[in-house]
Amino acid sequence: MAQDLKREQPVRLPNPSAQPFVAALKTTRFYAVLFYWIAMVSILAYVAAFVLVEWARLYDAGIEALQAPAAPAARGPGLFVSTAQAAEKGPSFFGLPAGAPRKDGAKAEAPASGSTPAVPAAPASPPTVEGTVVAEPPVPAAGLPAAFTPEQVAERSRHYRHVTANVLRPLRVVGTMASSLLGLTLFLYLEIALLGRLSGIRQLTNAVFLLLIFFATVLPWDSIFEGFRVSAFYNFDRLLEAHVERLTSSAPRDLWDHAAYFARYLALPVASALFLVGSGLQFAGGFSESVTANE
Repeated sequence: MAQDLKREQPVRLPNPSAQPFVAALKTTRFYAVLFYWIAMVSILAYVAAFVLVEWARLYDAGIEALQAPAAPAARGPGLFVSTAQAAEKGPSFFGLPAGAPRKDGAKAEAPASGSTPAVPAAPASPPTVEGTVVAEPPVPAAGLPAAFTPEQVAERSRHYRHVTANVLRPLRVVGTMASSLLGLTLFLYLEIALLGRLSGIRQLTNAVFLLLIFFATVLPWDSIFEGFRVSAFYNFDRLLEAHVERLTSSAPRDLWDHAAYFARYLALPVASALFLVGSGLQFAGGFSESVTANE
């Protein structure tokens, strides 16, 4: 008898009147996912840029170029100086000649007209020891690139710096716009769910507020408040200046300077990415309750 009085768990049936709201929520979700991944890729690019600067040391070879940007060089077919140009300029280190000048002042003279060109001497036979031929030193295979000179390494580092800056600059604008559009899209999704009296309102509300915190971390506050330059979408040139100052400064730095440096250029972008991930997870839970239960 007592078992008959037990109430069974309520079964949630699809709501036919919620179908127009469900269709609107699906369309809104498509744009929310699109803006979400654009913002995520943008913020992760800034995290990767800090890793390349601080730990990969991708730009340290051109440290002089980081302090004073050099004049734009002529574009060539490749990333590095060709072999003929390197032979004309000679090896150098940050613009300074690496080889010592000749003291005898002798110059190679062209052969006189009509003179017989010198015939190269035949290679000497390899020395033998008790009838055994000594192996000759290995000759490098043709076509293999020689070791890069310091000038070429610095040029490559300068090239990587320009490429990274040109990639991060538009991502800063695109990421900020995608973040603002994502906030409006989630707010519109929440309004449609409230209007249709659908479930999942708690998760959707958490997603909106987490996204507001994320949006506060990526806004360019330096354009609103003068001197306030804290943003997850930092300026890449300022990061390089701070990195070079840390490498070249002889003054001792305390714990506060290190903490401020890593908090500004690493902890803030990582925290922004975590806020964005939390908002996406809450939104996914709200979408599952508001749409899946009514299909």
